[in-house]
Amino acid sequence: MRTIRRLYFYAVALISLEVVLWGLISLLRTMFAQDVVFPTASALAQALALILVGVPIFLIHWLWGQRAAAQDSEEQASTVRAVFFYAVLLATLIPVAQNLLALIDRTFIQAVRLDHASALFGGSQTWLDNLIAILMNGMAAAYFWNILRSIWPALPEKEAFADVRRLSRYIWLAYGLLMMIFGAQQAIRFLFYVPDQTLLGISGQQTLINGIALLLVGTPVWLWAWQICQTALNEVQERGSTLRLAVLYLLSLSGVVVVLGSTGVVLDVLLRWLFGEALTLAQGLQNIANAVAIGVPLAVVWVYYGQWFRHEAAAAPGRKAGIQRLYFYVLAPIGLAATVTGLALLLSFLIDTLVLPGALWGEGLRSRLSAALATLLVGLPLWLLAWRPMQAESLAGGEAGDKARQSVVRRVYLYLVIFSAVIGGMISAVALVFILLNALLGGEFPSEFLSSVLNAMQILGLFVALLVYHTVTLRRDGGRAAKDLSARYLDFPVLVFERAESGFGSRLVAALKRQSAALPVAVQAVEQPISDGAASARVVVLPAELALNPPEALRLWLNGYEGQRVVVLLTVSGWWWVGGATSHPEIQAAQLIRQLADGETPRLTAGLPAWTIVAYVFAALFTLQVIFVLLSLGVSVVAGF
Repeated sequence: MRTIRRLYFYAVALISLEVVLWGLISLLRTMFAQDVVFPTASALAQALALILVGVPIFLIHWLWGQRAAAQDSEEQASTVRAVFFYAVLLATLIPVAQNLLALIDRTFIQAVRLDHASALFGGSQTWLDNLIAILMNGMAAAYFWNILRSIWPALPEKEAFADVRRLSRYIWLAYGLLMMIFGAQQAIRFLFYVPDQTLLGISGQQTLINGIALLLVGTPVWLWAWQICQTALNEVQERGSTLRLAVLYLLSLSGVVVVLGSTGVVLDVLLRWLFGEALTLAQGLQNIANAVAIGVPLAVVWVYYGQWFRHEAAAAPGRKAGIQRLYFYVLAPIGLAATVTGLALLLSFLIDTLVLPGALWGEGLRSRLSAALATLLVGLPLWLLAWRPMQAESLAGGEAGDKARQSVVRRVYLYLVIFSAVIGGMISAVALVFILLNALLGGEFPSEFLSSVLNAMQILGLFVALLVYHTVTLRRDGGRAAKDLSARYLDFPVLVFERAESGFGSRLVAALKRQSAALPVAVQAVEQPISDGAASARVVVLPAELALNPPEALRLWLNGYEGQRVVVLLTVSGWWWVGGATSHPEIQAAQLIRQLADGETPRLTAGLPAWTIVAYVFAALFTLQVIFVLLSLGVSVVAGF
């Protein structure tokens, strides 16, 4: 309830603050507008309405937050309060940067005697509009920044504020980097303009000026944010931050994807020229201009942040292999999809060239061949570079190979490809049967009948090949994992202590056998003498009653036992377990023992690791994309468009 109350008060405070702030900005802009002698009634009424309604609502909720924080240390250090402060700074300082960008862009546009409306940012504004917005937002940001600085030293717990501050820093980093990327894109795009009569065409001037303005504002923002993020590495918690690793991962991955797409466009244009398309140098440059303009800055991002990502991943204790797998298993489906698409396009080109009557080499066939080869030349190397090291890792022996074969990311990837192959094969088979039945029932065989049949068959064949290869890979993983685990389990004896006739041992043995039939399990009644071979057990299991009050013989034996101990929280009269009791304790104990036998660190909570969650998110997005592509393919084949 307290969290919901905080969310309400701080959310209303943030929204009402923005209402008041932009009401004041609108009022000042109306009062000092250079082209308006008497402001209109509607403009004044709108600005005043925002202020008069927003001010009391903001004060009520903001003062409540201040009073609650002063009276309660938990309120003072809450995550919601931290989010409010850093959200206010973002909501005020980003408009400052945007208005500064608009002011610079429009000033440069007017300096070269172009229409100010052609500016990419703030073309319809004036310098006074921008200055008022900068001043008002700057004053609000300064007020809350001073409050934030004053409360930091007095925070009883700084973890929530530190986490939100870290997120805020990386938002600023992304904001500045995006401005730099698009500024560089505009500047590089300018280089591809080939004016006919003048040194600089109007479009070229606008593009260059917009790019310079973006770079002038974005570069300092990025440098400031990145320097703060780097300086923060002096703190231990910052060096182990999952957020930092995720940001570096996403920046590196984005660079890879965009660069590969841009490379495909350039290859397509080059291949069309090699195959005889009449392209002048100017036309060729214009065709690749956009791809090169965005590809070059993203290539720099890829190289720079890719190095940092590899460095951070290598330094992450115990997480290097998992992070590397996630990186490669996200690239692998992208490369695989491009490879299959390129093969399908190439086979379709060959079929139509050989089968369709009157197929002549020309614009259509040339474009199809170049697109197929360009897609294949980009996709196949990417898939091989991502898949081969992961396959080699899974084929390795020992513990590293076991973990690679059992990793969640690998299994998600394999099952997603198998799922896509099954659905794609089903759609392709439906399309093939539809073509055949439509021709047989209609009694007409059009000229493109053979081509349509062969194209449907080649798509079906590609999906079948995908299905067979990845199914065999999955079964091989499962076979090797089962063999290795069986050998490991046989060397992991389990000893279960129970009171005679309690039934605890039989229930736990049944649960363990469901986890793995290969685990050797022995049950020892505490009323009987403990056997000499009991000390060889790798793990002993005791119900909570025996752990709390063991017989003397068991207590002495446990004092000398050096293996793992597992206590199962069964209901005991007069004892209440806080936070640990479950409705099926034997099943949970069996799962924990299997994790110990697998060489894993037992997970006692139901939460998923962060990287597993990220893997599931990427898997879901990839699945949705594949489903839409396959459905579009099936509809286009059946409907003929």
